[in-house]
Amino acid sequence: MDFYQPEGSYRFSSDAVCMARFACSLILDELQKKKPLKKSFEPYLIMDIGCGCGVIGILILQFFKELYPEFYPYLHIVGIEKEEELYQAAKYNARIFAHEKNYFAVQADIFQKESVGLVQKFVLETVFLDRLPALQRQDGGILKNPRLFDMVITNPPWYRAESKLHSVFALRNKALFGNENVLEMFFAFGEKFLKKNASLITVAKSACFMDFVHAMPEKIRLVAMQSVHKPLYKKAIFFVLQGKFQSKAVFEIFAPTTL
Repeated sequence: MDFYQPEGSYRFSSDAVCMARFACSLILDELQKKKPLKKSFEPYLIMDIGCGCGVIGILILQFFKELYPEFYPYLHIVGIEKEEELYQAAKYNARIFAHEKNYFAVQADIFQKESVGLVQKFVLETVFLDRLPALQRQDGGILKNPRLFDMVITNPPWYRAESKLHSVFALRNKALFGNENVLEMFFAFGEKFLKKNASLITVAKSACFMDFVHAMPEKIRLVAMQSVHKPLYKKAIFFVLQGKFQSKAVFEIFAPTTL
């Protein structure tokens, strides 16, 4: 798949592919358990925070479209992106790979309070438009609860702003570097949208592993981890982590994988 990526932006790498692969296995397991019926099966809604040019979400959709087409119509992915160039790139990639009916990009800054309402309104008026009256009745006429998502995926900035690894390109720097609060902000934003027992999937560079663990919101329980190696006999280069909102699941270590 030849994705369009704006010049000077962060180039997606193996971490994005591994996270998409991990997410696909979880989604498939959940959908197979639900045994969807055309008239009653609800959309399976996924949020990608800091989606960039849409790579992870589109990889997930492509996987299901090619291998499990019976589930594909029910998958809806909402990519959240602040930068105009990347937001437009995500919409463009969804269109060129023919996923525009399942992939929706929203331009929003998660550091702004109004973004929660903005994203909720967008989802209700697109994915859930036909169910909006019923949802409003359930909430007394005013929708206050944005917990409509079955999964949140995010690949937040790994490096601290004071790192010496800066690029000459501003877009690439924004994708790689953040301050000490950036992980907490990404995870906290995703937590606001998760249904009970819904998953948050992220990927952590080995050197930043404990930063990611400590940044998880109190209500998100870390339930699974998979190490990624190159090759297998060497130290892990990064870890894929799964947390669940309001879950009592027992922690599980997945078999290591290689690039």
